[in-house]
Amino acid sequence: MDKLKLKLQEYYQRCQRQETRSKTSREQAGGASVLDMENDILLQFGLPASKRFVQILHDFVSQREVNDHLLDYVSKKLRTAARKYLLAPVISDLEQLDQAKEQKKTPYDLLPELGYPVNDYSVFLIGELLYRRNIVAVDVLEELKKVQYADVWDDILLLGKIVNYNTHELYHRMKDHELRFIDDYAQQSLKQQNAKAAGKKALPASEGYTPNLRMVSKLQVEDILFDEQQMPSIIGKLKSGSRYIRVTMVMEFSQLNQVLQSSAELGVEIGAFIKKKLSGAQKDKPIAIDVRAEFGQVLQLDDCHLEVYKPQHQSRGKWVETKDNLYFVDKILSRKEYDKKSKEAEIRGKIEECLELIGGSYGYYQRMRKLGITDEEAKLRAGLQDELLFKLSTFLHKLRD
Repeated sequence: MDKLKLKLQEYYQRCQRQETRSKTSREQAGGASVLDMENDILLQFGLPASKRFVQILHDFVSQREVNDHLLDYVSKKLRTAARKYLLAPVISDLEQLDQAKEQKKTPYDLLPELGYPVNDYSVFLIGELLYRRNIVAVDVLEELKKVQYADVWDDILLLGKIVNYNTHELYHRMKDHELRFIDDYAQQSLKQQNAKAAGKKALPASEGYTPNLRMVSKLQVEDILFDEQQMPSIIGKLKSGSRYIRVTMVMEFSQLNQVLQSSAELGVEIGAFIKKKLSGAQKDKPIAIDVRAEFGQVLQLDDCHLEVYKPQHQSRGKWVETKDNLYFVDKILSRKEYDKKSKEAEIRGKIEECLELIGGSYGYYQRMRKLGITDEEAKLRAGLQDELLFKLSTFLHKLRD
């Protein structure tokens, strides 16, 4: 038996032993060595330890028993993957990021292939900033390079756990490396921790600002991103004037389900697809769904309206909205609910117009009186001959003053 087969067999046995232990025991009794073995095996083929290649090994150890036939099969599969990977056209890191964004490639595949470690901050840069907030790829790549060069990955992860992070000495050391996104990461990390502790997401009221709510509809959903740790988001196009803009809508899982249930057969089909993904072997990993690629068309949200707001942050003592086309969904209305709300708003507007006119009539009445016109005649000219209407006009006029 050659060295590779021996290595694969040892890896299989090590994983099987770990399966019989508790999670804590696995971490203490060789979890790191298994990762090292995965890296070593893949390195022999010139492959990075990205999710898609590690999955070959995970599929291997999921088999009930190991034999020469299985070892030959896995070796052949790794060689085929390596041949395809190594013979692929060489492209720059920036091009890889742009392609990954278009293809919604998981950060767990992308980062190792770029030569960067997979941790909370690197995943945040790809999954949150590049995919969700549409930060340009060149800025994300520059940040990755700076962190890698300074070798401060662990320091940034620690910073994300400190409540008053921006007053900590570690924060100023990170700023010396001219890192742009550590504030975004630390703030999101702390919000997630607080929301998790409270059992709910952080709301504008708890943050201290009043959101500027707006209603959107006719959203063309192109991608859906979600995992078990973060709120799901949908990415698509929204008409703004004569052009379409790319937006990201972050929402609760229950809201995502509501959106899908209101979107006819395609929405129901996507919902079933998501449930299948969440119950699969990789349910603990972030999942990206390219709606057009999976279902042949984008999802058109025609029968629901989203009441959304942009998150805000403090700048020079004032709350300001983010510049990115990132929105949080506050409420979802069906077409019937939206029509009812619109009608109520229209009626409320007309009532306010009427009250404005009635209040203004009292001012006209006063001018008539100053010109020496009798009280009765002034009320008649102002349309306030009804005593109740006259009293209402008086009070409304006082409110205006």
